[in-house]
Amino acid sequence: MRISNSMIYTQSLNGMTSSMSEILRIGEQAASQKRINRPSDDPSGAAMVLDLQSHINSLAQYDENIQSAKGWLDTANEQLGTISKTIIRMQELANQGSTGTVTDQQRDLIATELRELQVQLIGLTNGDYAGNSLFAGAAINKPAYEVGLGATVKNANQTLVHSIKGDAKKSVAIKFPVPTATQNVGAAAIPFKFSEDGGATWKDTTIPAGAGTLSVQLGGVEVNFTAGEEIKQDTSMVIRPAAIYTGSIDGEAKSAYYGANPGLTPVAKGVFKSPIAIRIENDPSVSIPGTTPAPVLPAPPIGALEYSYSLDNGASWVRATASSDQFLNVPGGQVDIGGTGALLKGEQFLVNPIDSAIRVEISEGNSVQVNSVGSNFFGGIYSDKATGATEPVDGLDPERNIFEVVGNLIASLEMDDQDGVKKCLGDLKLANEHITTETGVLGGRQNRLNFALDAHSKSKMSTESRISSIQNIDVTAVTNESDRAKYIYKSVLSTSAKVMNLSLLDFLR
Repeated sequence: MRISNSMIYTQSLNGMTSSMSEILRIGEQAASQKRINRPSDDPSGAAMVLDLQSHINSLAQYDENIQSAKGWLDTANEQLGTISKTIIRMQELANQGSTGTVTDQQRDLIATELRELQVQLIGLTNGDYAGNSLFAGAAINKPAYEVGLGATVKNANQTLVHSIKGDAKKSVAIKFPVPTATQNVGAAAIPFKFSEDGGATWKDTTIPAGAGTLSVQLGGVEVNFTAGEEIKQDTSMVIRPAAIYTGSIDGEAKSAYYGANPGLTPVAKGVFKSPIAIRIENDPSVSIPGTTPAPVLPAPPIGALEYSYSLDNGASWVRATASSDQFLNVPGGQVDIGGTGALLKGEQFLVNPIDSAIRVEISEGNSVQVNSVGSNFFGGIYSDKATGATEPVDGLDPERNIFEVVGNLIASLEMDDQDGVKKCLGDLKLANEHITTETGVLGGRQNRLNFALDAHSKSKMSTESRISSIQNIDVTAVTNESDRAKYIYKSVLSTSAKVMNLSLLDFLR
């Protein structure tokens, strides 16, 4: 085989280029301190590094979430600390007002300070983090509480009072004359007396006859009584300060109607743990009270409305009969069908609970709730969005409902009721203990965040160490490899120079 000069030159040039490329590769590794600078350097190693780096990036995102969650919980914890101090001051005032040596004028002064402290307490429960309400559940865009009026009813149902509007500088006492028999509100006019000055003077007025809610004006206060409720012997009440919870509650639900009548407006009432499907089982049409137009078939009598409900997305159904054509009782509450029109067999309703919790993911499959449902902490009264009726929030014992306890304490002081003040003093202690317990729940969430941060830090260090073992260079080995590559390059240059200088004349000498 004939070897030409051009072949020799080409081979020599390739050798020099290859040696120089190796020097450049090693130099790049030495400069970057990385063995893998591009996927082609080590495809499998590069893939592993990308996966590990993705894990570190996810940890960084989780850490950002944790810092945000810590902001929520730290702010809430600070608010609760101030709330606790406010309640302690309330206890001190209640203790003063419960002694027999205090005059009614002094109790009035104590009540005045308590009114200011109650407003302060409402302001603290309306605290926010970055513009998001801390204690309003899922309703983070509005305050948790607003100042209002409530009623303490004795010897009658709390539902005797539907709602109260207006403002009162002092608690308003109401007493009914002793009836010869139980009276039903609305059946006939019912006279009663009220006092706006702690019982010093009394005025006469009347609950009118009628249906629905019956309004009575007591100075600057409008009291709406519920028709059909009973007034018994010694029934009395006091209108006093209250805090109205305006946030969302656990288990509060929305309802939807799936049928042919757009005039029906169902409202779910109660606390529901899971979605509930409701199916109408009657064969004939059922007329909702006030139906227009009338159903084709005569409406069955009250109690004849049959339906089924399912708690497992329709896998199984429980048969039930309504006690009223308008109310469908289900676990956790009822659906008020509402509206007008015909209800047909096969039509359905869906009750879908609202989750009041706002959760932040702190690791894969692991989240922490950052907000709180204020009614679980502080109680208060709740105004039904559909009817406007007010009642104490569900799920909290009266003696642990701090806002109701404070309202009753103010009323007892302004009515010069020493026994009432003593009872409220004990209830204040229980309410404060309840808030302390709930504060401990927040503390548990904060601990989870700290543990997660620590776990992420350790995981990040371990992952970075693994990346380093795959990607980073061994400095000693690279130095030796660089020296070797340079030696080879010099050898190639030397050999190439000698070979390229050879010619036929060198052999003819």
